[in-house]
Amino acid sequence: MAGRPRLAIGTFGDITVKTVAPGRFQASTRFRDWDGQTRQVIATGASRNAAQTELKTRLVARMRSGDLGDTLSADSPFTDLAAAWLDDLMLDTERSDGTKEVYERELRTLVMPTFQRFTVREVTVGRIERYLKVQRAKSYARAKHSRTILSMVMAFAVRLEILSRNPVKETSRMRKPKRVPKALTDAQILAIRTAAREWRTEQGTLGPHPDGQVRDLIELMLGSATRIGEALALRKCDVDMAANPPTIHVGGTIVVRRGQGVSRQSKPKTDESNRTVAVPPFAAEVIRRRLALIAGEYEEHLLFFTRAGTPLAPHNARRTFRQILTLAGLDGVDITPHAFRRTGATLLANTVGIDTAAEVLGHTSAATTKEHYAEPDRSVNPVSADVLQRLAPGGQGTIGR
Repeated sequence: MAGRPRLAIGTFGDITVKTVAPGRFQASTRFRDWDGQTRQVIATGASRNAAQTELKTRLVARMRSGDLGDTLSADSPFTDLAAAWLDDLMLDTERSDGTKEVYERELRTLVMPTFQRFTVREVTVGRIERYLKVQRAKSYARAKHSRTILSMVMAFAVRLEILSRNPVKETSRMRKPKRVPKALTDAQILAIRTAAREWRTEQGTLGPHPDGQVRDLIELMLGSATRIGEALALRKCDVDMAANPPTIHVGGTIVVRRGQGVSRQSKPKTDESNRTVAVPPFAAEVIRRRLALIAGEYEEHLLFFTRAGTPLAPHNARRTFRQILTLAGLDGVDITPHAFRRTGATLLANTVGIDTAAEVLGHTSAATTKEHYAEPDRSVNPVSADVLQRLAPGGQGTIGR
């Protein structure tokens, strides 16, 4: 006699529900897993419907964990493809948790509002082209991020052999608007330093007095061209005040994780960002002041910390910085803590060369430093005036022949 027909991979059989205790029900079925084995899947609930719902939820999870090419197709909802891509993304050990959170948020806020009602097949070149133009009308950065996320999702569909090509790659090229990096002027730096020193020190100010951390952070970022997260992640063991000149080792950054709060990540943004930087005397003086505050603490104690001893969150430092800018009369100017990094890059590039600037900033390529950080030096060698003087009436003549 013929047995029961074999289930297709990623499918399940009839669901049965039975009472296992007063007010407790158990739903079960046979499910053929991605490895070809048929297994029993069980779930319980306070009612028959609750048990079946929980069982179906578990079945969906098992389907996604197996060979998705057998459960997804070009006619599947785009939402299913996006969910599967997110599941696959979370298994990627090369990307940081912070990057994964950004991708998940951008998928949810930028891509899904437009494509959530389409099937995978309906996400066509034409629809993507119109979508990107709408995003580009809002901002180049928004369009770029939208294109990147959607391209990764559709590339995932190609890898699953659901699609033969990635339609995002067929869309028009987006031209990035030219933006020249701007360093802070001497006057702006002086105004910020003065405001940071005087912030909340006026007589009659309510609340706790400032602890000077943002003031010190500004000086350290100016003297090291570090990112704000890198500066906040510096520990007692990361500085060498006996070196000549003193150095800091940039080997971590402060991150904010959803559900985990603020913590120190034991690696900076990229592998190239792991570096040792010599600091000038004014920044070294700040470090000595910070070290004096934690003289009796353990070697891995942070230089910047909250009253509870936990890492100082970048967004809290930025909020204080904005208040300092207002006090400095610069609240209408586009200045963020990253401006200190661009200012250091500009000074280094114009003094010791773009390659050295790239090394100090921890960039993979000097092209990144030149395009995004170092303000171009438009000045021309003044010797040109002496040369052009030859064209004056009664001068030495024009071009020698």
